[in-house]
Amino acid sequence: MKQEQGGRCAICMVHEDDLEHATFRNKLVVDHNHRTGEVRGLLCSRCNIALGHLDDSPVKLRNALNYLLGE
Repeated sequence: MKQEQGGRCAICMVHEDDLEHATFRNKLVVDHNHRTGEVRGLLCSRCNIALGHLDDSPVKLRNALNYLLGE
């Protein structure tokens, strides 16, 4: 999966070598659907935490995007 994603976070596309906030052991984390347990991809910890704070809700994420866009 890491090779498929080119060592980058699936959301922000930052390469794991450029993740200043990550530890050397855990630069990318495995993200999964909390309902089904299905693995979705590798994320940096910030993107993974952001999804968690939005309860993995597409509606909340869309609302956040609309807010940022001023819509």
